[in-house]
Amino acid sequence: MKKIIEEIKRNKELVKEYPFLLPRNRWTGEVPEDYDYSYTEIDAMPKGWRKAFGDQMLKELKEALGDFADKYRITQIKEKYGALRWYDSGCTKEGHDVVNKYEQLSNYICIKCGKPATKVTTGWISPLCDDCIGDRQYIEIDKKELEEIGDLVNYVYKDIE
Repeated sequence: MKKIIEEIKRNKELVKEYPFLLPRNRWTGEVPEDYDYSYTEIDAMPKGWRKAFGDQMLKELKEALGDFADKYRITQIKEKYGALRWYDSGCTKEGHDVVNKYEQLSNYICIKCGKPATKVTTGWISPLCDDCIGDRQYIEIDKKELEEIGDLVNYVYKDIE
């Protein structure tokens, strides 16, 4: 019970800081009558990505949205083909730049733990690190790709390793 109360308290703080995390009906824009702060829109982001860059992405997105932050609406957050997909109902150009940056970065971050991904599973596509790959079939991530986006990966990982 204590864990649930702490989660609700954290979610209230998140929604206060980032109003666009408040879940809303996709068609009416209304907050559900029974909403109890047990979840926010960011909870749909896979755990590893949220750990690696979730907080930073929210900060950058809020800054990029400026005055539009209170009107901004997330319609869906998910993983598709091993990458972050972040859908909204309209955004500033700067906001889309932030979202696009992290959608690209997610290809190189372990979806389970947030460490740098070294492999991508075959079948159900997921970027995973050496520790999380287990006995799954995979292909190695091309080291040249990592070098090309290296500054971004290094920036995200400065606090993790």
